Amino acid sequence: MWQAVSRSGARLLMLALASGVAASLGAQGTRVPGTVVIGTVGDPSLPVPYLGTMNTQNADVGDQLFLRLGVLKPGFRTTGDDALAPMLARSWKRVDSLTLLFELDPRVRWHDGAPVTAHDAAFTWSIAHNPKINENQAAIESIASVEEAGPRTVRVRFRRAFQEQVYRFAFDFQPLPSHLLEKMAPEAIAASEFAAHPVGNGPFRWSRRIPGQLVELLADSAFFAGRPGIARVIFRVVPDASARLNLLLSGELDVMDNVPPANLPQVTALPSFRIARLPGNAIAYAVFNQRSASDSGTPNRFFTDLRVREALTLALDRRTMAGLVYGPGTAVPDAAQSLLWSWITGGTIRSAPPNLAKARALLAAAGWRDTDGDGVLDRGGVAFRVSVIYPDSPTRTKLAVQSQAMWKALGVAADLHSFPGPQWQERHFRGEFDIDFAGANQDASPLSLIEAWSCASARRPGSLNVARWCDPAFDQLLTKAVAGRGAVADWRAVLDRMTSQHPAAFLASPAIVAAIHQRYENAPILPARQWLALWQWRIRPGAAIARDR
Repeated sequence: MWQAVSRSGARLLMLALASGVAASLGAQGTRVPGTVVIGTVGDPSLPVPYLGTMNTQNADVGDQLFLRLGVLKPGFRTTGDDALAPMLARSWKRVDSLTLLFELDPRVRWHDGAPVTAHDAAFTWSIAHNPKINENQAAIESIASVEEAGPRTVRVRFRRAFQEQVYRFAFDFQPLPSHLLEKMAPEAIAASEFAAHPVGNGPFRWSRRIPGQLVELLADSAFFAGRPGIARVIFRVVPDASARLNLLLSGELDVMDNVPPANLPQVTALPSFRIARLPGNAIAYAVFNQRSASDSGTPNRFFTDLRVREALTLALDRRTMAGLVYGPGTAVPDAAQSLLWSWITGGTIRSAPPNLAKARALLAAAGWRDTDGDGVLDRGGVAFRVSVIYPDSPTRTKLAVQSQAMWKALGVAADLHSFPGPQWQERHFRGEFDIDFAGANQDASPLSLIEAWSCASARRPGSLNVARWCDPAFDQLLTKAVAGRGAVADWRAVLDRMTSQHPAAFLASPAIVAAIHQRYENAPILPARQWLALWQWRIRPGAAIARDR
C-alpha cells in the first residue's frame, strides 16, 4: 500500500514543527506580504542542484527554488520508511528491500506552468550521476537507478539494503525541469540562461541576482501547498561577520543565523529582535593530513603515527578554546559529531580533558625529542615543524593561533598560513597542508561520515576526505551501522573508533544562536537545512515595516 501520510497531514506536521501555529490557507489574502533579508557569507552564484559545488549559499537559495520529495519530521530521525513527511512526493511504497516507488503530487508545477513529472526525476538522475557535472558522487553512491514507472511514478533502485533509503533519496534529491534542459548538452547547463535565471517548482521564484551583492526571490502565488507567508526573500552577500552584525543592528538585515558570542548582549538588548537557540550541525576541527603536503603520493612523516595525532589533540585545552571562540557551553566532541547527532551519545557530547604530560610521553615514545635544545622536537635530523592552513575568518584564526601556542608548549612548531576563502579552499581540496583548520555542516544522517572519513572516500579524487584518512576497522563498523537497523549502539561504536584513532583534533560544535526580527511569527530555523521552512514565515499583524509593503 502507498504509505498513509496525507498531504494535509504533512502540512500540519510542518506547521507544528515551526511553532504550532496553524494558519488557514483561506486567509492568505489578509496577510501582510512581507520581506525577509538574510545575510549570507558567500555569493549564491549557481543555486541549481548538481551543477558544480552546492555550497551552503547555493543550497540555501536552491532550497527555495527546488522541492525535495520529502522533508524531515520533528526529531530529525533519518531511519525507516516513515522518516519523512511528503513534499514533492505525496506518498511512497516499498516494492522489495532494494526498490521504492514514489508518487509525485499532481498539483506541483514548474514556475513556467509545466507539470512536474517522473520524467523530470529520471532526467535529473542522468545529470546527478554524471561525474563530469556533479562532483559529489559520494552522496548518491547508494542509488543504482532512478526510472519512470508512470507519468508521476518514480522507481528508485538501491545498490544495497539499508535503513535510510527513503531519506537518502527523498530528502537529498531535487528534480530539475527536463522540458527546459534535456535538449542542452549536459556540460553546458551550468553556463546556460537557465543557470543564470533558474526555473524551479518551490515556494519562491527567481527574481534577480546582483553578483557579489544579493539574490532576490519572490513568492510563487500558485505554490501547491499554499502561497508563502513572505512575499520576498533577499539573500544579501556580506562576507564579513562584523559587517553583518552592523547591518543587523542598523535594521538592514532581518536575520543573523550565527550571532558572535561577544555581541550577543548587544543584540539581546535590541527590543526589535529575539534570540533563537537550536542544536547546530556544524563542527570545527584541525585535521591531520595522512599524505605529504608537497607530494600526495607520499605518507606524511608526522601524522601517519597514531601517537603523534593523539599527542597533538591532548595538548589542546579544547573546552577553553571553544568557550573563548564560540561562547560558554559550546560542545566539544571527541569525534566528528555535531550537536545534531547528540542522540547517538545519549543526548550529550563527550570530550576528553587536555593532558600535556601524556602528550609529551606519546611523542617521546614515537621518537620525537629536542636533541639540540632549540625548543622544537626533532627526529632523525627533521624538526617537528608543520604547515598549518586556515581560512581568514575570525573563528578559524582564533582557533589556529590558540593551537599554535599550545603546540609550542609541546615542542611542535606550527607555521600558520591564512588565506581568503577561495584560496584556502583550493589548498584544502588539494591536500596542501600538514594541518588544516576546517569545518563541516553535517547532514542530518550519520551516513555522511562515509563521504568524509571512509577509506573509499580517501581514494576518490575531489573527495571531502581531504586528509586521506583510512581506517579499515572504522569502515567495518560503518558498514555494520549502515546495514543494521540504525541502532544507536552501532553508531556509538563508529564514533568511539574515530575517537580512538584521532584523525583530527575536534574542537567545537557550536549551537545555532540566531537573531530574528520580532515582526515575524511562525518563523522556524531548522538545524540541518536552516531555511527549508522559510515559506511558512509570516509578518505578525500590525508589525510590518516599510520594506514589507
